[in-house]
Amino acid sequence: MKRILFLLTAAAFMACQEGSRQEEKKEEMKEGVEKIGQDVRETAAAAGEYMDAQRDSLRKDLEERREEIDLKMEELKKDGSKKSEKARAKLADLRDQIDGKLTELKSSSASTWDSTRKDINVLMEKTDKEWKEFKADFKELFR
Repeated sequence: MKRILFLLTAAAFMACQEGSRQEEKKEEMKEGVEKIGQDVRETAAAAGEYMDAQRDSLRKDLEERREEIDLKMEELKKDGSKKSEKARAKLADLRDQIDGKLTELKSSSASTWDSTRKDINVLMEKTDKEWKEFKADFKELFR
């Protein structure tokens, strides 16, 4: 009988020990999950700040390009020749494309950001190329 009582006492003691270990493990897992959650929130905040910085940089580039075009269009208005009218029409088309991308940039979300950024980079390369071609075609207007 003493043996049985000893075995039952030992089993009860082991059961209590197992419960405290399980509680410790649960507590460790809970702390780990909370840390992961905090890390995810910090990473999301950093990614948002990075996207905002990129968005501002692209917006500034597009606005500078649009201002250059607007200035040149004003200069060409003073000329009044057929060639300057043709040049203003080309510049107006470029400005409209830039305005469209600025609108798209302002309304872009995180899910569409990569495609918006890619489209803007393509437009910037296109406008660089067209600006150079424009200057070559209308050399006499750029004096």
